[in-house]
Amino acid sequence: MANQPNIEIGPADTPRPVPEPDPPRRWHPRPGVVTRPEDRPVGGPFGTPAPDAGWALKIIRVNADRIPGLDEELEAVLNALMVARASLHGRAPVPEDLEVALILCGIGDGLPEWLSERRRRWLEAAAEEIPKGRTAVSEVDPHLLAEKPDRVRWVVGRHGGE
Repeated sequence: MANQPNIEIGPADTPRPVPEPDPPRRWHPRPGVVTRPEDRPVGGPFGTPAPDAGWALKIIRVNADRIPGLDEELEAVLNALMVARASLHGRAPVPEDLEVALILCGIGDGLPEWLSERRRRWLEAAAEEIPKGRTAVSEVDPHLLAEKPDRVRWVVGRHGGE
């Protein structure tokens, strides 16, 4: 379009390029962020993280009616044992983990008395621990913790107080 003769156009009125943002930079995750299965840490000092470890509390609370003397400390000890067992298998906690935790705490029929005494000691320790249940997890052999409930029952019945 032509310019009207009575209007003067200065440099500020002429078209100029519009600034555009730079092209986006390549995305890099922060260190320690797991973005693919190969990045998941396995073993070593940090163990193997279990997905959705809070699911152990759900399993405990659903089965609360069959766990005698369930209180905050016992729930914490059972939760810690379940999460530790689930992490050994690289999965979320399942009801089988609760069965093993109950056996290790001496809760159930036909279990040796030394398990109940050990549970009392674990509960006393859990009252002062952060995170609760650390003593219980540290005192259980990981190989035993990873076994099936029947095998755990057999081993603790065979080894009196070891």
